[in-house]
Amino acid sequence: MAVVLAFAFGAKSSHAVEFGQAPLFADQVKNNHLPPVEDRLPRTPMIVSPVDNLGNYGGTWHMAQLAERDYALLIRTIGYEPLLRWTPQWTGIIPNVALSFQTNDNATDFTFRLRPGMRWSDGHPFSADDIVFWYEDILQNPALTQIIPDWLTCGGQPVQVEKVDDYTVKFHFAAPYGLFSTFLAQPEGVEPVSYPAHYLKEYLPKYNPKAEAEAARLGYGSWEERFVDVFGHPGSIDDPSRWLHPEVPTLNAWVMTGVYGKQDPLIATRNPYYWKIDPTGRQLPYIDTVSFKLVGSKPEAIKLAMDGQIDMQERHISNSTDEILARRKDMSSFTLIESDMNKMTMSLNLNNPNRVLRTLFQDKNFRVGLSHAFDRDAIIDQFMPEALPHQAAPRPESPLFHSVLARQFITYDPDLALDYFAKAGLVNRDGQGFLLTADGHRVTFNIDTVGSSRFEMLQAVTAYWRKLGIDVNARDVPRDQFYEQRSDNSFDATAWGGDGGLDAMLIPINYLPISKDSWFAPAWAAWYLDHDNAKAVVPPRVVQKQLSLYDKLKSTADAEQQKDLMRAILDISADQFYVMGVALPPNRKGIVANNFKNVPKVIPAAWSFATPAPTNPSQYYIEDK
Repeated sequence: MAVVLAFAFGAKSSHAVEFGQAPLFADQVKNNHLPPVEDRLPRTPMIVSPVDNLGNYGGTWHMAQLAERDYALLIRTIGYEPLLRWTPQWTGIIPNVALSFQTNDNATDFTFRLRPGMRWSDGHPFSADDIVFWYEDILQNPALTQIIPDWLTCGGQPVQVEKVDDYTVKFHFAAPYGLFSTFLAQPEGVEPVSYPAHYLKEYLPKYNPKAEAEAARLGYGSWEERFVDVFGHPGSIDDPSRWLHPEVPTLNAWVMTGVYGKQDPLIATRNPYYWKIDPTGRQLPYIDTVSFKLVGSKPEAIKLAMDGQIDMQERHISNSTDEILARRKDMSSFTLIESDMNKMTMSLNLNNPNRVLRTLFQDKNFRVGLSHAFDRDAIIDQFMPEALPHQAAPRPESPLFHSVLARQFITYDPDLALDYFAKAGLVNRDGQGFLLTADGHRVTFNIDTVGSSRFEMLQAVTAYWRKLGIDVNARDVPRDQFYEQRSDNSFDATAWGGDGGLDAMLIPINYLPISKDSWFAPAWAAWYLDHDNAKAVVPPRVVQKQLSLYDKLKSTADAEQQKDLMRAILDISADQFYVMGVALPPNRKGIVANNFKNVPKVIPAAWSFATPAPTNPSQYYIEDK
């Protein structure tokens, strides 16, 4: 696995290592279009030890990307450079953009030492001023940030950021926040180091008196609208605007040259100021360019792999790896240690705007009846033979495994399902055999998902429900529409993946209503995030107790106490049974071309891990054929 080493080389004038660079830059340096490599690197670069071998420069890494709302692939491959990062094995956190960090005894203060001489991709210095700009002008600016992200709050108060010196910043919280450094290693942790002050100040009236007039001249209604169009909504790393303006400087290894959704393929080229080197002093990345071929569906991505047009990838194709490898003798596989807790979770919207459905969905008896009403074993045999029946619960490999939450209500028993429906008041039927509520309304609703493979599985589940009298309609919804409806709380039910299998404490969205992605109760989650939110609904006391327990969990730095608190949260989740699952997914595989090197044989698979970014894609290389 890749090991990250960090040690100083002393003053700029006396490097102990002679640095190397990609041949691509040699002429640019010779013609004075770029400074020499030693002047492009920080005083203390991060040293990345390759997985297998020192690499050679050159080549293009080809991948397939969905043409619609697939920003996650960009984040997971070229967009993960937070202050702190996960180790490649997901065993802990290490400095990244930060050279080092310290935490005080009660976990309220986190001090980060940055890398002197580090630069943005346009060559401008990166310093503490950029982080302070993010804090003062973005995070604390109500015109841009209406709600402070929950991971940046503790004790009911948002973080305070203080500049200690040009290369040192301190993050202070009102209460102990033992989970902060862990949250900072997640993909969302790129926020504090994603706002180049020198570039973005011109958009703000505070620094540019003409900002409003310039925005109007360009056709915007306000300077705020122009800023969001260029850089997206603060706190939303998957906001489309972040990938529509390649001119914004970055700290990433590769820099976009085109606009996502407009250029095909979408190309990213090496950052001449990237701040990582290999053990011999050669500047990373090894690979010159990254190419994302836009496709309309996962089957199209699989076809690209079949045709040998993908070099290394797991996203979109991991369920068809064996089929691909049977055809491609020039490729092999790597194992993805699965962290998802379910192949498909299904959540009814307990805050449904429809009063009849809201009342029914909040009746646990109805949810239990639905869980008993479909045959998990038959669905597993059809779609995923190696999986096991499982509810929405932490994986058995997790220290937070909860046997009751994982195994309750998973037997297929139509008669028992009807008994539970009757307890929920569903006794009578209409002329077509569909169940009616006590006040005569047919039980009819939509359940939405995205993607053909999950949709097929959802159709298999809903066919069982329809046989028992539930007029449910499975829908494969376009991604943008899907997310918009969940943001507006204009949906009935959702079928999705299963975050929180190994990382239940970090992504507990299926266990309590804690974020905008807790789709089983978006209005309760809105209340937790902001009591004054117009979309907020006060949750029941038992839900408030869960949320209070999670606040305590965030505050403590004691790992065992964190686990005890999370177990108490899961106890309530088991009793409430918010979300049902289908099956525990087995480990998957990704594909890698035989000449594509330094990819670990085993990689953790999770959104919070940003698979495969913590394995340092900058040290991947393409072997000369």
